[in-house]
Amino acid sequence: MQPRGTPGFTLIELLIAVVIIGILLALALPNYLTTVTKAARSDGQSLLMQVVQSEERYFTENLTYTSGLANMGYVADPAVSAQKYYQVAILTPAAAAVVLGSACPISTCFVAVATPQGRQASDGRLAIASNGQKYFDRNNNGSYADANENNWD
Repeated sequence: MQPRGTPGFTLIELLIAVVIIGILLALALPNYLTTVTKAARSDGQSLLMQVVQSEERYFTENLTYTSGLANMGYVADPAVSAQKYYQVAILTPAAAAVVLGSACPISTCFVAVATPQGRQASDGRLAIASNGQKYFDRNNNGSYADANENNWD
């Protein structure tokens, strides 16, 4: 008796395997990209926390906050994060008042904002105020007034 043919994969079996891989990629890729975006967001959060510490140190020495990063020893204003995904700047008192919903004179208050750059550009801006309140523009509409935008979680 002769064997039925050479062992191996048929074209149909190969196409089924390709379709299964395509379906798995279609399901997994959006979750992967979301995770990558969230991980890169920590780059901006880290620089914001460094700026807050520098502002508090400046306040301790001068009894006022500063509106310029150069006054705190940063080379560039806005400062660029380590992975270059964010630029951080101190808002003017008028812009800070819009974020906080009340007056924010630079002598007693500040708001630092991280603007996403490069592949993070579609992510929303991050901000932190001198009172420790954190903001995240989740829907990237330029406002922190929407629901659930008063935290980084």
